Amino acid sequence: MKFLVFLLLPVLASSQTKNLKYRWTKIAGPTKYRIVSPDSAVTAVTDLEEGIYQFELKVTNSRGLSGRDTMVLTVRAPESGEAKRSKKTKSSSSAVLGSRN
Repeated sequence: MKFLVFLLLPVLASSQTKNLKYRWTKIAGPTKYRIVSPDSAVTAVTDLEEGIYQFELKVTNSRGLSGRDTMVLTVRAPESGEAKRSKKTKSSSSAVLGSRN
């Protein structure tokens, strides 16, 4: 299974985005997961198992002001036909989380 998930944040002027720091964290859900680049605006999340995950993105500017947003990702088991195909292709569960600025 593969998932593509984007968390959209308000568009900022380029001068406002130069010194932003990003931090992705999992705040709820199954224990099995891996955030590939937790300090990037866009990251992949791999090794997901069936369940409901909550991820939070914290963005901090050069003055120390920050904002947070939370997203929910639901991972479901493939249906019977999809299960047969996934066994052949050995696909793994993953998602891409990101912000647009």
